Amino acid sequence: MTSGALAALCICAIAGCGGGDGDTGKVSISSDTGPKGDPGLVKGDSASGTQNQRVPVTASGTPTAIYQAPARELEDGMRLRAIANVTLTKCAITDYIPHNRGHTACQGTREYGFDPVTIKTSFMLVGGEDQPDLSGPSKRLGKSLSYRCTTAIHHCTVSQEEEVVLDPHDLKGVDLSRYRWAVFVATATSPQAKGCKPATAKGCNVLAVETQKGTAMYWIQADGDVPENSLPPKDHSAAVKTLSVLPNKSNKNKVRRVVYSVELAPQDSAGSLQGEQFEIEAKGRIRERLPEAPDIASYIVLSDSPTGIKGRFLISDSYDPGKTGNAGGNCDSSCEAEAAAAITTILPCDVEAGRRYVNVVSAASRMAAKPGEKVDILPGGFLEVSHAFPESAGDDPPGQRTDCSASR
Repeated sequence: MTSGALAALCICAIAGCGGGDGDTGKVSISSDTGPKGDPGLVKGDSASGTQNQRVPVTASGTPTAIYQAPARELEDGMRLRAIANVTLTKCAITDYIPHNRGHTACQGTREYGFDPVTIKTSFMLVGGEDQPDLSGPSKRLGKSLSYRCTTAIHHCTVSQEEEVVLDPHDLKGVDLSRYRWAVFVATATSPQAKGCKPATAKGCNVLAVETQKGTAMYWIQADGDVPENSLPPKDHSAAVKTLSVLPNKSNKNKVRRVVYSVELAPQDSAGSLQGEQFEIEAKGRIRERLPEAPDIASYIVLSDSPTGIKGRFLISDSYDPGKTGNAGGNCDSSCEAEAAAAITTILPCDVEAGRRYVNVVSAASRMAAKPGEKVDILPGGFLEVSHAFPESAGDDPPGQRTDCSASR
């Protein structure tokens, strides 16, 4: 079962840079909005160059850094949180010979038909100067997760969130200064995979890294005394009970619906949102009874209405209106989604545009969908603000966009 069935959703709108100096704690965030694969699987690719990112599928597995973010100086007692979301595709015939878009990262790679491919992911602290060094000392953050990616469920949205506290009792003799990078590592294995040395696109079975989705990793380092604001009510009642299934080539805006919505502030105090930061958690559940597993894709948007499907898309730090962060996967029978995303500080343009709702927007599609096909949204889903941070929690980190030009 893939985890991308209904959007998701842990949103961290966190700004900040610097340590715990001053009267209150600080929180800092770094982001990587460009998922990558094994650099050896890009060389010699004439189809689309570095856009074709891939993870090798091998019998024993080759750890591949999908995301990376620099770590500022680590301190005892610091809370470390890592959030990542990426879609990895098990290559099928429609990916080797695409018809919905010009090219895919499966083109030009060694074809295969075995099932399943096992994906394991984890967050790691590693060393390295200009780039992370996966071969040197490392420290895993939290647990490892495992996913099964199959031909039927081949768009596998991998989502993970981990939080740890640097406990001085557990760190005796550990040199924290050697860890300079936080990385999200994926390993893909199958006992039937062919050899992949040296790593070349033509010689390897691969998973395609979907770089066009607008997904991201967020790396958060927080002091223990960060101040928090009061929280708005939780939404645990889906606004719609079903989603209409659309043929893949159709305009999905016709069937996109807001499933959950949280009002961050009432209209008469919307101006107070500027500079505030929110962490939101959510889960969605879907049931389907169709001949083929439909694709359920979702995104998160800061909108001016509880039914709005447009606004500022929040899954990545790019503020690129062309990248919604729309991601998901095939749902076979029933499925559940807990994914992760992050947003940066609410900007003046958001307040000006009346954007005071965070919405989970979902849609269902299937290549051979017929009129009237639907999937059911099951009880048990929710959307809630779990933390709300005032503007005073930190300063803008380097590279964070603070203007509104790209978000209009």
